[in-house]
Amino acid sequence: MTPPRSPFASLATVRVLALALALVLGLGATGCAGLKNVMGFEEQVEKAQAMVRIAGRIETEGPARGTLVVLLARAEEGGEAEDTPVVGVDTYVRDYPGTYLFLVAAGRYQVGAYEDQNGNGLLDSHERVYRVRGSPIYDLKPGESARADLVLKDGSELGDLLPEPVDVLALVERTASEQRQFSLWAFSKHGTICEDLQDERFGPKAGPRGLWRPMDFLNDELAGIYFLEPYDPRRIPVLFVHGIAGYPQEFSTLIEELDTERFQPWFYFYPSGFALDGISGHLATLLERVQIETGFDEIAVVAHSMGGLVSRGAILKYATDTQRNDVRLFVSISTPWGGDVSAKRTEDAPIQLPPSFKDMNPSSDYLRWVFYEDEEKQYLKPLPRRVDYHLIWGFGGSGAKCNDGSVSCASQAREEAQEQALSIRSWNYEHVPILHSPEAVARVKLLLDQKF
Repeated sequence: MTPPRSPFASLATVRVLALALALVLGLGATGCAGLKNVMGFEEQVEKAQAMVRIAGRIETEGPARGTLVVLLARAEEGGEAEDTPVVGVDTYVRDYPGTYLFLVAAGRYQVGAYEDQNGNGLLDSHERVYRVRGSPIYDLKPGESARADLVLKDGSELGDLLPEPVDVLALVERTASEQRQFSLWAFSKHGTICEDLQDERFGPKAGPRGLWRPMDFLNDELAGIYFLEPYDPRRIPVLFVHGIAGYPQEFSTLIEELDTERFQPWFYFYPSGFALDGISGHLATLLERVQIETGFDEIAVVAHSMGGLVSRGAILKYATDTQRNDVRLFVSISTPWGGDVSAKRTEDAPIQLPPSFKDMNPSSDYLRWVFYEDEEKQYLKPLPRRVDYHLIWGFGGSGAKCNDGSVSCASQAREEAQEQALSIRSWNYEHVPILHSPEAVARVKLLLDQKF
């Protein structure tokens, strides 16, 4: 006999749902749509958990002499490692030895790599290589992971075995139907031209989709760094990064007011439901790819809300991974540097909620990591050399405590953020309207002019 459900348990569930919906409503969703999103997130979690992870380090024997390209290949069923047919699935490009990561569907995989010494994007006979052919096969079931560390050694060149250069990138499956079966991250854009910012793909409906249906967001090929026009080496890139459930059109006023004679607008569009550590790593990787392809050596980052947390993490990781100092200006607007106490109350929710909610807990590992070198919070983590940081926040909300309608003033003005800021400005605007305020727009323009 099934025991009767406790009315207290039901009440607790209702309260958690109400709290989750309050968070959703704060992001502009309707009640019915919010409930559907909250309850439907478990399906997205199942899809994410079915992916497999293949990661490791790519190193060189002696100094690296060019761009490092890691190739993930799908191994067909049957046969030994040496003679099994392989099909390229995805690539991971690095400008410097270090880590790589693939998130793919369950299956059989092999990993290889080469060093593009002459920068032509091709594998030439004189370049060091870690051959896919003959490498271990990783037969991974849903949710499993594998580590594959690669070393490019002297004497590994193919020589006469490679009569002409090979376009490794062309070996990778790129059609939507094929790629969707294997590597979701291969959909990520890195320098794709957005011809119309007013396209609905970059508008209000897409932001909540990235929060509540992040796997579908990836499958829709929305994630990545976009340009609004072809890259121009004479102008400084300004990368705009939205917040939780945010979308690129929120930056329309800032982009319209940008001095396009001196600057070129880019934006990072991402599924904000994922964990912030993964999102910031994704942005750092895409920045590295774009840098390798365009050669930019200066860039500004303007981030709103949770995008500031994503951007700070990405700036730290990019500097570590590339040993470069390309990010020269970082401006955060209405960023919850201290997290949100509401996020802490959702940790014991009886339903699945986006991992980014957990990261917004004031005591989360991510909020500690972006500011401190150690778990005890004794050593403040500096931003990379040459990064000028400026803090902007708002206080246009109502209530007993100071807030901007979404984030408390205390969180936006976290002491550690203030300590590292070269300037601090605040105005009487709510969370999103501040992006269109004359004061904030003028301030961002002034900071860009002063820096560059």
